[in-house]
Amino acid sequence: MTTPRPRAVFIGSLSLFVVLFVVLTFELSASASSSAGKTQKTAKARPAPTETRTDPAPETEEAPSEYAEPEEPAAEYVEPETEYVEPEPEYEEPEVEYVEPEYEEVPPVVTTSS
Repeated sequence: MTTPRPRAVFIGSLSLFVVLFVVLTFELSASASSSAGKTQKTAKARPAPTETRTDPAPETEEAPSEYAEPEEPAAEYVEPETEYVEPEPEYEEPEVEYVEPEYEEVPPVVTTSS
């Protein structure tokens, strides 16, 4: 029997790791979504009310359903309106105008080499 080549062993190990990683990821996401679904369903389940009405509701108005979800007012984000006020400086700096320094042009020095 021949020994497996190192490259083939590396590729086989890497592909096995990738396959197992993908399977584990799908399993975890499936279990997380099913457990999240269970908690949402149990949170929405409510017991039936034990109160009974003796006087019938007028037929002109719609009677609210006993099992209907209560309507919550829509939460709308309102950005606070704040006006920016620039802070006043404690002291005023004098405005300084840039003046370019004056200098004399010196002609280049030419030297001769012998």
